[in-house]
Amino acid sequence: MTWRTFHARYLALAVPALASVLFLRAATDRLPEDSAARQKEVMMVPPGEVLRQLDLGHHSLMADLLFIRANLYYGQHILSDEEFPWLEHLIEVMLRLDPDFKKAYLWAAMVTTFNKRQIVQLDEEAYRRANRLLARGMERFPDDHRFPLRIAFNLYYDLGQMDEAMPFFERAAALPDAPRWIREKLIDLYAKRGDLGMAERVLRQLVAEADDPVLAQGLKDRLMLLTRKASDLEEVRRTERLVRDWEESLYYVPFPLYLTIREP
Repeated sequence: MTWRTFHARYLALAVPALASVLFLRAATDRLPEDSAARQKEVMMVPPGEVLRQLDLGHHSLMADLLFIRANLYYGQHILSDEEFPWLEHLIEVMLRLDPDFKKAYLWAAMVTTFNKRQIVQLDEEAYRRANRLLARGMERFPDDHRFPLRIAFNLYYDLGQMDEAMPFFERAAALPDAPRWIREKLIDLYAKRGDLGMAERVLRQLVAEADDPVLAQGLKDRLMLLTRKASDLEEVRRTERLVRDWEESLYYVPFPLYLTIREP
């Protein structure tokens, strides 16, 4: 690449960037310092479809500038009035400009839920909005475990919806780049809801993949305990089935006699 070519490309990037910064700065400086007026400056950000026509094809660069602006907007209001009426607009414009802006999806989901300095009451609608943003990111980046994992965390830890969270934990754990601890967490969740067969299956996979002898032995010990627990649980369930059958058929005879005369 020659210096002339480099210089031309640099100017092609720098000119729209500088123009955008000056536009935002000029719009800000024209407004009074009161908080109501500061809210209006965000209204001056055009929709994503318009900006895509104005940024001379540098969509990612414009999205980066908006990302900086959105961070400043969030930081200003989380430290003052904790009101974000235009945050969703900024997020949508940013993602419309650059749908492959991975960090923007993760950041947007985070600031959508952390909308107070001190959380007193859970905002369930905010978590649903965050999960919709994460679902869009997951669709765009299906091999990144962070998107299903964060959806799972929101559902399980914050909304208390274990059944809804499990498919996302499973999806995150199955991805190639997923750390081992996600599968270890999945084992605990399976055991917690009584699905010991699935817990044992995942644990056997971890044992087979373990290279460290100490880790492998620890996993084997855990597998032995889990297998014993599964056997005990199956015995309890078998007894419960016998009692239920007795109550539904020959409840008028003593239970020990029922065990003797029942059909195998």
